[in-house]
Amino acid sequence: MEKNILDWITQLIRENDVHRFYASSVWRKKQAQILRENHYECERCKRKGIVVRARTVHHKKYLREHPELALEDENLEPICERCHYEEHHKKRRFINEERW
Repeated sequence: MEKNILDWITQLIRENDVHRFYASSVWRKKQAQILRENHYECERCKRKGIVVRARTVHHKKYLREHPELALEDENLEPICERCHYEEHHKKRRFINEERW
């Protein structure tokens, strides 16, 4: 990742404004690429033998903890709305801004 992008993401984290990252064209392009390359299928459901349409891309290692992995393909997985909800709401029992 380019240093200026990493610096920008780090600054957004410091300012508690990661929503700007998720609304950026950089993220939207990466998200579209990951979804397309994975045929819009939820990786978690696929591991269970179920095919469900993925509508978002999830950071396996959270953005706030690992900004250097924000745009790394290996850290991104397409997931469906249900799996994303479970990841950010049920498992942790709180809402965080990495729910997009």
